Amino acid sequence: MTLKHLILSISALSLCACASTTQYTSGQDYLARYDNSAVLSASSSGSIESDIRTIAAIEPDLQFPARIGLARIERGNLISIPQDESEAWATLHRRLGPSFGEFVPVSPLIASMVSKVEKGTPKARAVVDNVRRGSARQHLDYVLIYEVSDTTDSNRNALQIADLSILGLFVLPSRNMKVDSTATAMLIDVRNGYPYGTATAFAERKAVTTVVGSSGRKAKLKDKARVIAVENLTSDVEDFMFELRDIATEKFAEY
Repeated sequence: MTLKHLILSISALSLCACASTTQYTSGQDYLARYDNSAVLSASSSGSIESDIRTIAAIEPDLQFPARIGLARIERGNLISIPQDESEAWATLHRRLGPSFGEFVPVSPLIASMVSKVEKGTPKARAVVDNVRRGSARQHLDYVLIYEVSDTTDSNRNALQIADLSILGLFVLPSRNMKVDSTATAMLIDVRNGYPYGTATAFAERKAVTTVVGSSGRKAKLKDKARVIAVENLTSDVEDFMFELRDIATEKFAEY
């Protein structure tokens, strides 16, 4: 392998395990267990027991085809979906087919028109609430909220002696670099906030680089890992969408 190839080489992609969960349980059935219990039935207003009853009193209502929003969160804010990630979601839409409906990006501009900022509200809750408000303005039935985070690890390798020379800083790949990206998603009901499913996917990219080129290489690695993590996420979302549709169809048949 030539020096040029060594500098530009990137190791094989390593994928970690992914995970997804689904929920389609009845709040009424959940609370029925406590109907004869003094713990919840006799709880006073404002108590934690009262809050639990209110929080649990929610029913799933999943129907396809539907208008499903896509909301991209970054650093606690709703942002426009990057083009390379949009392509991954478009591919998922084609795999799911028209029976599921359509994916509609939640517009940060539209969301800002109806957003509310209440003092003391945790940022995570505030952004989800405002995503729901924006989704309601766009008349979306459900919204898939997702975000991508990453960590970068950079350390010297056996060529670190090159750091002591001027030319070595530019020529010899004395840095090992690794980027780990995690993509997470949650599908919720816009109208009542019911959480139907969650998914988590991972991606890893590695490279060797010179000291001088490390910043640019890190940015490229982060972009590659981010896109791959989202692509992996769409596979998990696909799995729980089919699972949810089967559950909803079975529940509907019972009535």
